[in-house]
Amino acid sequence: MTFGRRTGGVAVVVAAMITVAGCAGARPAAPATPRFPDVPMLFVPDNAVATPEIRNRHEAAWRRLQAGDLRGAGREFTEVLRRAPEFFPAEAGLGHIAALERRYEDAARHFDAVIAADGTYLPALLGRMDVALATGDDVSALAMSERILAVEPLREEVRGQQDVLRLRVVQAQLGRATAARVSGQWDAAQAALEHALTLAPDSAVVLRELALVEIARGAFDAAETHVRRSLTLDPGDAETHAVLATVLEAHGRLRDAADALARAVALDPRPEWRDRAAALAARADFNALPAEYRAIPTATSVTRAQLAAMLGIRLEAALARAPRRVTVVLTDVRSHWAAPWILPITRAGWMESFTNHTFQPSAFVRRADLAQAVWRVAQDLGAALPLDLARWRASRPALRDVPRDHLAYAAIAGALASGAMGMGEADRFEPNRAATGSEVVAAIARLEQLTGRLARQ
Repeated sequence: MTFGRRTGGVAVVVAAMITVAGCAGARPAAPATPRFPDVPMLFVPDNAVATPEIRNRHEAAWRRLQAGDLRGAGREFTEVLRRAPEFFPAEAGLGHIAALERRYEDAARHFDAVIAADGTYLPALLGRMDVALATGDDVSALAMSERILAVEPLREEVRGQQDVLRLRVVQAQLGRATAARVSGQWDAAQAALEHALTLAPDSAVVLRELALVEIARGAFDAAETHVRRSLTLDPGDAETHAVLATVLEAHGRLRDAADALARAVALDPRPEWRDRAAALAARADFNALPAEYRAIPTATSVTRAQLAAMLGIRLEAALARAPRRVTVVLTDVRSHWAAPWILPITRAGWMESFTNHTFQPSAFVRRADLAQAVWRVAQDLGAALPLDLARWRASRPALRDVPRDHLAYAAIAGALASGAMGMGEADRFEPNRAATGSEVVAAIARLEQLTGRLARQ
């Protein structure tokens, strides 16, 4: 047990009890030094109604206890309760005797009975707290510490124990919550964390863990509230910034999610966070683009405007370096969604305008048209790869459906040699078939690989 630092003046109080009781009967004398000074004085409060005889027997039982005669003290306390069942100080005495004998279940039962009768009786509260500590029941010990301090706020030794207990209980609840969350027991995890939060309302860790459970349950608004409060308490926790990123991603706020992960990476440069931040930023960029552009990957056919936009966006750096070959005036793209990319693409000569000064952005792109565009880009990129460029230009494949005198033959041959395009169905190029979105994406991805080779040189 941990009865200690409770009653420094037990001997004085015992002497006082003797004076009050007088010298009647054959009561045992009070010991000069109490045998169990850690056991608090079992005083009789005003609400414990009893006859003088009951009080005298209770005092005699107390003296026997402090003399070390636990068996005799137990008989006396039991007799007091037989005669006066509601005299709870004697019940507390039996609780302390059971605790001293390490009969902790019996002790807890006696103390709980006293507390039910009088929830402010300190000897029972102190004894119940010590039993809880002895049995490792931190939750009950913490509850008793709160009741003790409500009765007697100046008990600093209890306050010190309370701080340690609160930390231990919160850590235990966190452990239970984590195990429950991992096994998908969301209700149990949330209950454990909410209990921990009542004990430690300013715990950034508890708030973060609660947000994780709420994310798993789809309660994203509550999760955002808790994770932001956690960051207010501890803005330097990288894990919490990562949790916030998850919440923001669930809300569709991809740019904000990428920024939250960037803050996490600044605190803890984990590669997985860095990669995820980059992916979120890319998705945010993609979602910010016009719907017509976002539809390209799954499109069964692609317009000239869509091809120009994809070339301008995915190959932005290469386009910025490309010479301005054509001065062009286009009359049909001024208010078009793809105008910011059509104009620089035509000036660089990657795509052509028509003789009537139109671009015809809604016209569909054939595979031959795609080959001409990607071959022009490949030649610009290949200027820094002269051996590759020479090999591509020298390629003269035999194509079943594209004769060598075809207007687009050279572009098709170059696109095939550079790897930007592949053959169509049945070993045919199919120059007049509409290019699909996936073919456009694959061709430009190959051109991006070429820009990567140039960057590494």
